[in-house]
Amino acid sequence: MSTIAAISSPIGTGGIGIVRVSGQDALKIADAIFVFKSEDKNWQPLHMHFGTFNAGDFSDMGYAVYFPAGKSFTGEDTVEFYLHGGARIMKGALETLISKGAVLAKGGEFTKRAFLNGRMTLADAEGVIDMINAESASALNAAYRLMDGEVSKNINAILERLENLIATLEATLDYPDEMEDEILPVLPDEIDCAIDSVEKLLATAKCGKIAKYGLNVVLTGRTNAGKSSLMNAMLKTDRAIVTPIAGTTRDTIEDSLEYKGIKINLVDTAGLRSSDDIVEQQGIERAKKAINGADIILHVISAEDGVNDDVEYPGKLVYTVYNKCDLSGYKDNDNNVYYLSAKTGDGVDSLLDGIASMYEISASGSGEIITSERHISALYETKNALLSAKSGINGTIDCTLIDLRKAYDSLGEITGKTATEDVVDSIFRKFCVGK
Repeated sequence: MSTIAAISSPIGTGGIGIVRVSGQDALKIADAIFVFKSEDKNWQPLHMHFGTFNAGDFSDMGYAVYFPAGKSFTGEDTVEFYLHGGARIMKGALETLISKGAVLAKGGEFTKRAFLNGRMTLADAEGVIDMINAESASALNAAYRLMDGEVSKNINAILERLENLIATLEATLDYPDEMEDEILPVLPDEIDCAIDSVEKLLATAKCGKIAKYGLNVVLTGRTNAGKSSLMNAMLKTDRAIVTPIAGTTRDTIEDSLEYKGIKINLVDTAGLRSSDDIVEQQGIERAKKAINGADIILHVISAEDGVNDDVEYPGKLVYTVYNKCDLSGYKDNDNNVYYLSAKTGDGVDSLLDGIASMYEISASGSGEIITSERHISALYETKNALLSAKSGINGTIDCTLIDLRKAYDSLGEITGKTATEDVVDSIFRKFCVGK
């Protein structure tokens, strides 16, 4: 493959900028433009060298590190330059590397080469992009476990079981008299073990979705219950307009915060009431749509008048929130019922604790969690193929083998063992240039 180069730090002005070159000519190119100023006059692997980067029309003092093939991120010879982080310096450094024989890297090409060179699985690579895009500590932790290979270990363990099962059944076809009586009786248990492992991973998908994207929390209730004030109190900023006029909020207002490492996506909605105002009617319809996508409903009631419409939200987790308790008096929180004052802030943190606890409960007992829609789809395809294999055990071994191979191929797409080139390319297109 060609030797590639790219800027790996964000474009703009900064204290340090990083330019990376990787491929069989990486050291040759680096040697042509970097002059040592330290006592070291030769490239030492995994050693930070101080020197001058000669870009032709300018020079810059900085550092360079040589990562030999097999010990680099890509698996190829790689040199990284740490220069001053000016935009013109980075642009000139990259142009110099290209003028010496490198080609501009495509988006995600460094990580793609790491995958192709066996440095990581496809799932590990997806963990890298998830780390970059994570917006909360829970998302970072889930992405790190994915990037660190823990999810791949679980997948590979199931793949190994399926490999052994397929190989055994293929041998049974060749020697039916000797092996059928021995293998076929234990086949259902072996398939059940594989199904159980797949189902355990699928059971973490809900937790994984929350970890990656956050909890969707929708504030609903009558007009003037203080929904917008509560949203502002939770965000600790004046995000929503608050007035004494009923029906001030006409549209959904969205914002998010991180609390105890969990992203909480808040949606303030128009007050639920009958209205002849066309604009307010549309706001109420949007509120209903937001409710459909909620993980948690905060049904806000003004404790001052205590009017509760007893609105039902079928299939939704509902927290009943009595607001304005500074005017009517506080009570103890109990069984998803909270008493607080958005105006003073009293009780708001307790409500946030209750919201955050829903992720903690869903995450309890789970080791590795599945966060990718691609992985979830592959796991369901694997499960269905295994169930088909189990149901057809009393038929021909050939049909059972077809189902087991389909299960293997579906599961192998997660780690990349059986992924098509189109799947691989679609994943790495999500990466930025330089990673």
